[in-house]
Amino acid sequence: MKDKNSLFNLINEIKAVDSEAIKKAQIELDRKMKPKDSLGVLENICKKVAGIYGYPLKKLEKKCHIVATADNGVIEEGVSSCPIEYTPIVSEAMLNKIACIGIFTKTLGVELNVVDIGMKNDIKRDYPNLIHKKIRRGTNNFYKERAMSINECLEAIFTGIDLINEKSKDYDIFSNGEMGIANTTTSSALLYSVTRKNIDDVVGRGGGLSDEGLNKKKKIIIEACERYNTFEMDAIDMLASVGGFDLACMVGMYIGAALNKKLMLVDGFISSVAALLACSLNKNIQDY
Repeated sequence: MKDKNSLFNLINEIKAVDSEAIKKAQIELDRKMKPKDSLGVLENICKKVAGIYGYPLKKLEKKCHIVATADNGVIEEGVSSCPIEYTPIVSEAMLNKIACIGIFTKTLGVELNVVDIGMKNDIKRDYPNLIHKKIRRGTNNFYKERAMSINECLEAIFTGIDLINEKSKDYDIFSNGEMGIANTTTSSALLYSVTRKNIDDVVGRGGGLSDEGLNKKKKIIIEACERYNTFEMDAIDMLASVGGFDLACMVGMYIGAALNKKLMLVDGFISSVAALLACSLNKNIQDY
């Protein structure tokens, strides 16, 4: 049974990266004809890759990008400038390689997958790289009730883990993303809960809110987080209270990548919040 204990047991299996491989990569970098550390961030990436995959470094040829798509009931509060119908429209544009991520992955030779983890509306056509894992047609409005049950949250997390477990046989390196109207509200609520930073520092305009809409978004996040006291929760309870299916699925992807000793590229605000939550469950995840 996939319960909270089984998830934590799995997370505890995540191993630290190979420190000896990192040292060997550093020695090799220092042997090159260049000033020490002069390649800057590239040297850090090189050492990080060595820690994950071992030394000598292997060529990472097979790349996979996974987009988790879901809708969020909190849209009812007017926190988004876009209607919920945009989620399947943009997701299908990704699948047809005409949205930006589709163009990027096609140009760079990266396999693109879109996972419907909780969209309210379906994509009508079938696509070979559209994965159907819908838990429910969007979350609850977290301003009125918790976004999802603990079991639904765990199902989304385990879906992310299972996706990476399955695809790790064929791919060397992963990246992730999301699509879902109102998910800058869910991710901002989570960031606010984790960091307890000033609300003005963690909440933005998302897809282009007016001043009035932005103020309302902040008010809703503050009131919901205080009502549930998300500040004292672990990442799973926090996700279930004010998160989204897409975020929970991405948390699972980070866990899955670390379990399989594969690199997961983080890109964007929402993916970064999911990474922060995953790392709060086991600090070793950060090194992947």
